Amino acid sequence: MEDAERPPSRTILPADHDTRSLYFLLNSIVVPRPIAWVSSRAQDGTQNLAPHSYFTVAATDPPTISFTSIGDKDTVRNVRDTGEFVVHVVGNDLVERMNATSASAPADVSEFSLAGVTPVDADLVDAAIVAEAPVAIECALDRIVEVGNSFMVLGRCVAFHVAERLWDERDRIDPARLDAVARMGGSTYARTRDRFDLARPSYEELLDGGVTPAV
Repeated sequence: MEDAERPPSRTILPADHDTRSLYFLLNSIVVPRPIAWVSSRAQDGTQNLAPHSYFTVAATDPPTISFTSIGDKDTVRNVRDTGEFVVHVVGNDLVERMNATSASAPADVSEFSLAGVTPVDADLVDAAIVAEAPVAIECALDRIVEVGNSFMVLGRCVAFHVAERLWDERDRIDPARLDAVARMGGSTYARTRDRFDLARPSYEELLDGGVTPAV
């Protein structure tokens, strides 16, 4: 197979750029990013609530999720101290309230009050659940991994709370009812309303369709 030419592009070497420009580059490329709306409790009892858009599933057995904080912020410190937190999914109806919790409030101020959302006790962990959120996942800290200027927090899921209105006739979560939002680059967000289904093909189906594997 002959080497193909790459289309015109800009090559960016991290060594030639500062941290701020690389931050904006990564945030604009790695999209859309789901939002972990994380609640935790400080040692003085203050209920903290903050959004983190570096969020994903880390494992399914045991069920484990992760979010990353750039810097050792209140959420990370609280989770390190207590070993517990709750992750919420942000529906479109909560996006303004979620955004309010991104403000840099003092550590002794609860973002629940800033956003006007209702804290309720979790079942198994010492952190509050946002009553208005469609999904809440109670987590026990697995580990915190320091990576460069960031802290990746991994939590083992110990309880899921999923609103009844989200379930469909197959007893699965309907993405349209969840109506989640995601983070893009800069201050841009995306709704998850433009969806399509795409079945994963088998290797045999690819060969039947005329794909020729490279040797």
